[in-house]
Amino acid sequence: MDDLQLSLFLLICLSIISWWIAPRWVAAIGAALSAGYAYWLGYVDGLGLLVLAGIGLMLRGYYTVYKLPELPKLALAIVLIGATFTVYLHYMPGFYNFMAANQIRLSPASSPYTAYVNIDKALVGLIFLLYFPAFNRSLKEWLHSARFIPLPLLIVSLLLIGSAYAINYIQFDPKVPSILWWWIPLNLLFVCVAEEVFYRGFIQRELSNALSNYKYGQMSAIILTAIICGAAHYRGGISFVFLSGLAAIIYGYVFVKSQRLETSILIHFFVNLIHILTFSYPSLSR
Repeated sequence: MDDLQLSLFLLICLSIISWWIAPRWVAAIGAALSAGYAYWLGYVDGLGLLVLAGIGLMLRGYYTVYKLPELPKLALAIVLIGATFTVYLHYMPGFYNFMAANQIRLSPASSPYTAYVNIDKALVGLIFLLYFPAFNRSLKEWLHSARFIPLPLLIVSLLLIGSAYAINYIQFDPKVPSILWWWIPLNLLFVCVAEEVFYRGFIQRELSNALSNYKYGQMSAIILTAIICGAAHYRGGISFVFLSGLAAIIYGYVFVKSQRLETSILIHFFVNLIHILTFSYPSLSR
């Protein structure tokens, strides 16, 4: 990253973090400044700004037009999810993500690793944060969230490690990569926060509300969201789709039990951190 790219990266990081440490109006200004600065630097163009505005307007309509009939509301949700998926999969024009690492090997046993600073995904994630109802603001709330992390983290780690070993996707490969200084904020904020606020904070939450009158509505919402989340990782191959979907079931369950977005974000991140520090990353070299 050059100096201007690093400044944009840091601004977006601060804008995301501000949702937990500052009033909502400050965080909202941070989101707007991030989009404006990205436009000024040329990483978002006019079409990209229209896409961001469109997603923001659809979210506002979805959450504020309370008397909207069920069918139009469902249609709006489908269009909103489709537009967000297009952005998250980097098919939406108007955004120009830049590279943080290009075909580097973190160890001899690892496959080449390429990483992008995904401006599109982070900015849309910021918009979804605008409409998420509550964040941890006190030590008591963080301690409450922390109670739900250790056991699910152990379970999902064992499940993923066992499954990944079984399909020869990884091997034990402990290391401390030199890229950790930018990998940690990139993965936590641009990946985990952006994905969890969309998959758990919007899709699963709305499915749970829609299926609340059914006996297995909550579990159905978790599984459906996990299938969607797994499918979104198709670029990594069938193994990665399976592993992502398996992990998403645990993230969804923890989100339901804790009723806090922070728990699924942190478990998601810790799983990724264990992966890069302890095993072949992103996968075993073929």
